[in-house]
Order: sequence, then C-alpha cells, then structure tokens
Amino acid sequence: MITNHSVFGGNIEIEDFNTSYPNKRRIQNQMEAVHLQQTLEKRKQKIEKEKKYKRMNLEELKKMRVISNTDCRPAEHLTDETWQKEFEIRKLFITPYDKKVQKLGGRFSKESARGTAENCRTYDGCTNWQSYCTFINDILRNIRAGQVDYCYYIYQIMDLAKLHFHDLKTKYCDGYWEVWLDSSKLHKEGGFIDE
Repeated sequence: MITNHSVFGGNIEIEDFNTSYPNKRRIQNQMEAVHLQQTLEKRKQKIEKEKKYKRMNLEELKKMRVISNTDCRPAEHLTDETWQKEFEIRKLFITPYDKKVQKLGGRFSKESARGTAENCRTYDGCTNWQSYCTFINDILRNIRAGQVDYCYYIYQIMDLAKLHFHDLKTKYCDGYWEVWLDSSKLHKEGGFIDE
C-alpha cells in the first residue's frame, strides 16, 4: 500500500512519477513557480494602488475619473472591464455588515399601520425605504439560492456588497448589472445561506 507523504514542497503521490501522461497538477505548480515573481510584482502594485486610493475620498476619485461621477445609473461609456476595476475601488470604501446581518432592514423597514387621535389604525402605504428594503432582500434571496438577479443602480450593488463583501460577483450588461454569488466561496464556508 502506497501512502501520501507530506514534504516541504507539498504532497507526493504515485501519479507524480508517471511518465506515460502529463500530470496537470505538477505542470500547474511549475507554471506558478515560473510566474511567481510577476505575480508578486502585480500584487505589490495592486496593494500600493489600494493604499493610494484609500488616502483619497470618493469625491477626489470622481474628479480623477477613476470611478463614475454618480452612484445611480451607469455612464454611457461604461464597459464591464472598467466596471470591474471601479467595483474593486468602490469596495475599498464600504464597511461590510456583521455576519449576523442577513438582510437589509432596520427599524423602519417593515410596513405598519399607525394610530391616529381617534385611535383608529390607518394605512398610508409603504415608504420608499420599505420598498427598497423589500427589493434588496428579494435579490438576496435569489442570489443565495444560486440564481442570477439584476440591479439597475450602483448604490444597489454597494448595499449588496455590504452583505456579501467577498463573494458578490457582478457583470455590467449595457445599462444594468447581473449579480450573483461566487459558489466556490460559499461552499467553502458551508453552503448557501437561506432565509
């Protein structure tokens, strides 16, 4: 019986010595070693850029045209490639919610009737904030179920990113965004969260 042996360079398996077909894992490790210096340089440059952006505020970044001038509808010239860069920069300026927070809400996020002087209950309809919370929570329910949903404003994506900072994925599609959760990160954390 052959067992795996752990060494400094990683685990050695019997397939590592097979010469009849290429070992994809070994080839991948060799490619990573060849490109390690370039990868480290890119990572260093990215960290320096992030530090530079963190010293600025959003208004300065908007003046430099690093990010869009609005938090609402996308600019006409926006592409998915420029959006992905902007999304990473915008995430530097948000603080994720605690993991216990599972949906957008708050004190005034649910509809309720209110009493009047005659002690009767009147209903005036839901407020804009209540409608917005319902909309965001519906998107959360869909993407947590493994589906793709849609956003139409940048601030909606930023609110979703506060709840799913590391696993929210977006794609700009000519006037709207597709949003979903990175399933590989969710499975590592123990599965999809269901409300």
